[in-house]
Amino acid sequence: MGLAGINIGNPGYRKAEIWYKLHFSVWKKGYATELTKELLRFGFKDLSLHRIEAGFAVDNTASVKVLEKWGFIRKGRTRKLLPIRGEWADNFAYAILEEDFEKMNK
Repeated sequence: MGLAGINIGNPGYRKAEIWYKLHFSVWKKGYATELTKELLRFGFKDLSLHRIEAGFAVDNTASVKVLEKWGFIRKGRTRKLLPIRGEWADNFAYAILEEDFEKMNK
């Protein structure tokens, strides 16, 4: 189906970055939404993180919808960060705080 992970940064900052890559055969079936929810739950509840970040190519509108659905806020855009199919693509950076996640899940 794909891969997913959580990369933990400096423990003093209590932050991490989540990522996933799903096979195209399972796109638009809700897996990314559920996967993101579980990564957030794991990060905030089990790892006691304060902040979780995520980033993706600006053309990836499906990931925009998934992250914004779970309360992520767009932090910015980095020009030509990602090497995709032999070209450099811009990246959107998103983040969510523990308090925002808790408000959404009451």
